[in-house]
Amino acid sequence: MKKLTTLFYLCLLPIGLCVGAMAYAAEATLVSLDNPRIATGIMIGDVLERRLIIEASPPYELPKSALPLKGERVDGIELVGVALQDTKRAGNQRYEVKLSYQVFAAATKPSVMRLPALTLALGGGDAPAEVNVPAWHFWSSPLAAGNIHTARSNAQPQRKPALLDTGPERLAIALAIFLVGVAGLVYVNADRRWLPWMGGSFAQAYRKLRKMPAQSGREAQALGYMHQAFNQVHGSTLFRRQLGEFLARHSQYRPLAQDIDSFFQRSETLLFTGENANGPALVSELQQLCRRLRDCERGVA
Repeated sequence: MKKLTTLFYLCLLPIGLCVGAMAYAAEATLVSLDNPRIATGIMIGDVLERRLIIEASPPYELPKSALPLKGERVDGIELVGVALQDTKRAGNQRYEVKLSYQVFAAATKPSVMRLPALTLALGGGDAPAEVNVPAWHFWSSPLAAGNIHTARSNAQPQRKPALLDTGPERLAIALAIFLVGVAGLVYVNADRRWLPWMGGSFAQAYRKLRKMPAQSGREAQALGYMHQAFNQVHGSTLFRRQLGEFLARHSQYRPLAQDIDSFFQRSETLLFTGENANGPALVSELQQLCRRLRDCERGVA
């Protein structure tokens, strides 16, 4: 008799479990489950999202405390985002749960990993109700095949980024600066007639004065070189009384107006009165004055 009773209860147990499962199904239902579309080639750092829709009949509800905690990590998978949104539909309460997982497991070769299974318990009713969410499996791929030994053997030395070749430009700039400098030095100091703007009247007179020996008896010749230069610039014989007109027409010589007047005054004294002068000193003074006039002629005074 006892054996028959025990056998009877054993037969009723599956029926009770089925009834309980049907009750759970009636109280809370997993309407939809959206897993990531791609299940292969997942690497460390990738974020995977799951979307659940659960529908519960009154008075059952899904509290936030039933959801997994953000930051939980299982088998190298960390829960980095949890979102819950509820709406009413046809008298039932519908919950949308979004779970974001990030892969932190570093694999040296492709391996199968999974998003963990969940059991969400609903409250509010007399009897317990829960929704089971199955695990989701995927293939995890390593960032690089092999291990640390393989990485060391394939290591390459770091190189700085290649610099732009500015050699031609730098050479061109240096050459241009050099040529400009040489041209400036030649322009200021040279007195060869074949150079542009170097064949001026005072430039020629200065060359002649510079070649004169420093000795007496050369005063008249030195003064003649100076007067010849003034006459060439003026276009005719230039006298002292015409200096105002001369300086008005040739303003580049105005800074030396007093020196020019002194030259004409001294020239008249020496040439027309026969006064003796220190020949070497006079030639040296005329060289200095002629050089300053040459600089004014070139526009570099």
